[in-house]
Amino acid sequence: GVWVDEFESLGLDDCLDKTWPMCCVYINDHKTKYLDRAYGRVSRKELKTKLLSGCVSNQVKFHKAKVWKIEHQEFESSVVCSDGSELKASLIVDASGFTSHFIEYDKPRSHGYQIAHGILAEVDNHPFDLDKMVLMDWRDSHLGSEPYLRKDNSKIPTFLYVMPFSSNLIFLEETSLVSRPVLSYMEVKKRMVARLRHLGIKVRSVIEDEKCLIPMGGPLPIIPQSVMAIGGNSGIVHPSTGYMVART
Repeated sequence: GVWVDEFESLGLDDCLDKTWPMCCVYINDHKTKYLDRAYGRVSRKELKTKLLSGCVSNQVKFHKAKVWKIEHQEFESSVVCSDGSELKASLIVDASGFTSHFIEYDKPRSHGYQIAHGILAEVDNHPFDLDKMVLMDWRDSHLGSEPYLRKDNSKIPTFLYVMPFSSNLIFLEETSLVSRPVLSYMEVKKRMVARLRHLGIKVRSVIEDEKCLIPMGGPLPIIPQSVMAIGGNSGIVHPSTGYMVART
């Protein structure tokens, strides 16, 4: 999801397949924060198609292969690929994510983790307003009869992220914002089951399910170095990155 005004400023608002005029955050059972800002769901297919079309129109060349190694000379670098090809460049940008072996750090890579379990589901009904996207639901009253879950939730809380499409179609995602070590996936699922039961949401069918595990933070790359890090291997992914497609 993204803030609609940010996508509009980039000319990407045609890549949104659903928008809500405002958002809300349930801080607890007695306090709700309303955000007067439109939020949208990104169509991954439309966004990818538009970005690729932009690459083609600007004559970007693609080469599909695995990178075996990177070699550096005084004024030039070379990427040696699994198919035997060698690509030369004055600057190499590594956007291959957290598992990259081409970026140097001077500290151990100790990450926090965001983990989530989500479903796009057909339901009998749900209690959420159709004109509001729920950015975070931190309420924990659903754990009143689940003492073993409440104890762990007090240490590492989770929230529910909600996109209501209709009275019977909804996206629900239970999320641990960030923890170290990572919260177990089964724990997240158990909390979501307890929450949906408390809210009276009965799932008819699951159309899509989503398991999300994102390393957070870590040390910054050594500067200077011959390969430029961007994205996961640059140490700047944080808990709000998922809401910031327009900026990342």
